[in-house]
Amino acid sequence: MNEPNEVELAAMKLVSETCFEPLRKHFNKPIGISSFFRSEEVNKAVGGSATSAHMFGEAIDIDADIMDNGITNADIFHYLRENVEFDQLIWEFGDKQNPDWVHVSYRARGNRKMVLRAVKREEAGVMRTRYIPYLP
Repeated sequence: MNEPNEVELAAMKLVSETCFEPLRKHFNKPIGISSFFRSEEVNKAVGGSATSAHMFGEAIDIDADIMDNGITNADIFHYLRENVEFDQLIWEFGDKQNPDWVHVSYRARGNRKMVLRAVKREEAGVMRTRYIPYLP
């Protein structure tokens, strides 16, 4: 089951109002969401981090490609970085011009304003995801 409880639902509303709604209003177009709340079971199934903010309703993965409306994931990333409060903003894989998707999280308290890039690195023969500082 992948249904948020009342606390998780409140966190989802907060991240939506703080991060997603300003983005949607700015571009004035539908914006695709590829992942939002994930129960622990769903998070494990998709290979999410054991400490993923998605499990608390505090994170949204946004993918402009879902809507094909002229907005790029890079447009979304840069708008969020420059215009909204967040805990983490992650350029997820892709290349130097455009991420595959954008992760943004927001917490009721203690937002760290971390800007990161997710990359795959081979370590001991196994491909692993690593988060490094985002450098424009």
